Amino acid sequence: MIKSISLAMDGSQKVDLKLPPEIDAALAREARRVHKPKSALLQRAVEAYLEELADARSVELARSQGGKPVPWAEVKRRHGLAG
Repeated sequence: MIKSISLAMDGSQKVDLKLPPEIDAALAREARRVHKPKSALLQRAVEAYLEELADARSVELARSQGGKPVPWAEVKRRHGLAG
């Protein structure tokens, strides 16, 4: 059985979400652990997912235009960042 959750944070659009019971239970445990509502955790998860998608699209665009990946150690060295 899938659990249905309705979410609406202040000034935000309402979203209906259906989660399998085991995911809902894990979400509830984490929400209790960090003393935040499930909606706050879900909002942050969606934000993080969208950021990852944007990053992936940027990489795809750079590669399609002939860009080459640069190792993180090289980026730090070029910008004078420690360790």
